[in-house]
Amino acid sequence: MEKDGRLSHAEIIVIGDELLSGETIDTNSNYLDCEFEALGWSVSRHTTVPDDIGRIAEAITEASDRTDAIICSGGLGPTQDDLTLEALARALGCGLRQDEAVLNSIKQKFTNINRSMTPNNARQSFVPELGEVIDNPIGTAPAFTAKLNRAQIFLLPGVPRELKWLFEHEIKTRLSISDRQIHRRTLKVIGFGESRLEHTIQAVVKAHSQNVTFGYRALGIENHIKLMAKGPTAVASLAAAESDLREALGNRIFGSNEDELVEIVTSYLSEHGQTVATAESCTGGLIAKTFTDVAGSSQFFVGSCIAYSNEVKTEVLRVEKETLEKHGAVSENVAAEMAEGAKKLFGTTWAISTTGIAGPGGAVDGKPVGTVCIGIAGPTGTETLRRHLLGDRSGVRRNTTLLALERLREKII
Repeated sequence: MEKDGRLSHAEIIVIGDELLSGETIDTNSNYLDCEFEALGWSVSRHTTVPDDIGRIAEAITEASDRTDAIICSGGLGPTQDDLTLEALARALGCGLRQDEAVLNSIKQKFTNINRSMTPNNARQSFVPELGEVIDNPIGTAPAFTAKLNRAQIFLLPGVPRELKWLFEHEIKTRLSISDRQIHRRTLKVIGFGESRLEHTIQAVVKAHSQNVTFGYRALGIENHIKLMAKGPTAVASLAAAESDLREALGNRIFGSNEDELVEIVTSYLSEHGQTVATAESCTGGLIAKTFTDVAGSSQFFVGSCIAYSNEVKTEVLRVEKETLEKHGAVSENVAAEMAEGAKKLFGTTWAISTTGIAGPGGAVDGKPVGTVCIGIAGPTGTETLRRHLLGDRSGVRRNTTLLALERLREKII
């Protein structure tokens, strides 16, 4: 949808004292930004206001003069600090009316769950005299829409699950789709520094720069290439740029958009009937947790040994005492024996081991904080790698986990 040659614009107003005090993080705006962009709309402003009728009404009125759509999130509950419906009525210059259909719907929802409705829930049935109720089948708070000045206003509950359902099923159908929709694509790599990544793909960027905007995002050792295009040729432009990026980077790209590295790895293991176990020191079970966070992990994940002490390394994983004495616990030699010990202990196709110095203390000569060693034992032998990773303790542990998963991916795919 375009108006007078311009994109349609939206503003988001989130309501609640808890958002301004830092007690609650606003995730609804992030979701709405993505949804509006997918429709070809431009979100031009976010506003956060407290639970105050005057402030809410003022924010709605001001926005209604400069934008095409307003989404208000929050303040539709049954308690005295839920004031958004009253504030909209003030902005519209009208009173409130009790909507019998809304009231009956609330009563029925309480009946369905065998609970008594308290009198304050009836507050949710009082809506502005001007505008239209939008039914909310997954909550007690009704959504509402009204026109004020230039803007179509939508009041949605602050509960993320309810807001997302209502936007997907009710609000989208009331918003026009622009032929200037913005399309995005993200390609993901591990262990390829941001500067090196940009240097490697500079020829691809130059070749597609007229039609595609390139950006970068670093998440520890995980780096994303962000592609954006708009207009009727956007999909084709993104496909062409992605094809050239994949040719330039090859197996470095582990996934795209919402793909997670662990899901790529575990999908392959499941499909090929292979199994994995872990022997973890510095990661303290984080790799095992990452595996078992995936639904159906029992198909591929067998078990883990958190070998934090040298005694566990030697007595459970059968690491040789001489290896520890000669090379130290943080060494590729120990990582190799840990992985081999775990593979034998659990009887798996693959085993991953980690040993390192996550910090903030523990550094020794030649092994600063962030030194990690990883072992991968598999059907054709054992491979190790040593890296120096930057970051705090949690960052080193997370990056070690990603690095181990990426190395396993490279070996099995």
